[in-house]
Amino acid sequence: MSAKQWIARWDTEQTTEVNQALATVTGKQNVHKKERSFPSSPFGVTDAGHEDFRGVSLSEIIQYLDVQYVDLSFARFMDGTGLNSSRFAHCRFDGMKLGGSFVTRQFNHCSFRKTNLKNARMGERFEDCDFTGGNLSHAIARDAAFIRCNFANVNFRGAHLMYCLFEECSFEGAIFHNGSLSGSRFVGETDALPVWGNTIMEYVKINGEPFA
Repeated sequence: MSAKQWIARWDTEQTTEVNQALATVTGKQNVHKKERSFPSSPFGVTDAGHEDFRGVSLSEIIQYLDVQYVDLSFARFMDGTGLNSSRFAHCRFDGMKLGGSFVTRQFNHCSFRKTNLKNARMGERFEDCDFTGGNLSHAIARDAAFIRCNFANVNFRGAHLMYCLFEECSFEGAIFHNGSLSGSRFVGETDALPVWGNTIMEYVKINGEPFA
């Protein structure tokens, strides 16, 4: 199915119920509650075993939650909401438009394939995540850690990813330009590094050695 088809399957009642259920568990105002599970989908689970929220429109920010095995591919966040200060494991955000959003805290085995993260504020830790074909142009991160992440064919133009750690990451076909990696560290195979362009590389280290 196309993105439009995933979006079109949701009717107003289903969308309202999901957002109302999410509102009862998300955000700092609900941190004290004992039961704060992500809502169930009216479409059940995908073939891969994820709660099927593909194409849903969300008016509530996902904040201060632990979320596992949820598929939000092609979902739409309204009113500047996003993935803020939460822990995500085995989740899918493929094809989402998260430009200008906060995408923060911890992401483990998550997929951001062809996701629009332009101008996103990113952190703190991304482990075994797949960003293949994504748009991270003008994204901002500081002191973030990217461990074993796949950045194949990612657009990093104008990104400012400063004092970050990139450990055992793959950058095949990725392009940096007009941004900054100042103070960042790259650990791993040097043949997997990206095209730097005119990116600011001040104090960058590659496998412990200053960038030449």
